[in-house]
Amino acid sequence: MSYLRRFLEFLLSIFLRLDRVPNAVSPDERTTRFIFAEKHFDVALGRVRPAAFLPSTKAGNISIYRTSRCGEWRIWTIGDLFVTRRRPDKVILRARGDVAVHIILHQGLNVAADPHPHPRHALVANWPDDKPQRKIRAMVLAERATLCLCPRA
Repeated sequence: MSYLRRFLEFLLSIFLRLDRVPNAVSPDERTTRFIFAEKHFDVALGRVRPAAFLPSTKAGNISIYRTSRCGEWRIWTIGDLFVTRRRPDKVILRARGDVAVHIILHQGLNVAADPHPHPRHALVANWPDDKPQRKIRAMVLAERATLCLCPRA
């Protein structure tokens, strides 16, 4: 049974890598930030917390996925196969925050396609060096994001 499950996941990952999206990111696109820590969202309030959108100090950017024209099943499958499985800590995917590109751009940030590990992958860059300014931008993104809880968590 384990072999068949792994084979199915392999086929899904191949199929999902064939996804075609334009190189240029449109302001009208929806993006998804996958969330693994329960402290990064509040179920009672139905909100994403700003910490979910803060960039890492190492990379200086955040990883998102361009999920316009994707159904729920496809979004969660991309999260499982291309985000969760690549994490060394193997933490379970708990939720996601969906936010439009124009909201990100309005904060003075850039969204650039980065097709590794998946064609829909993108990076949010151009974060300010000043920590309070990063927090303000993360607060705006979290406030405007839509929280979606993972059906499998």
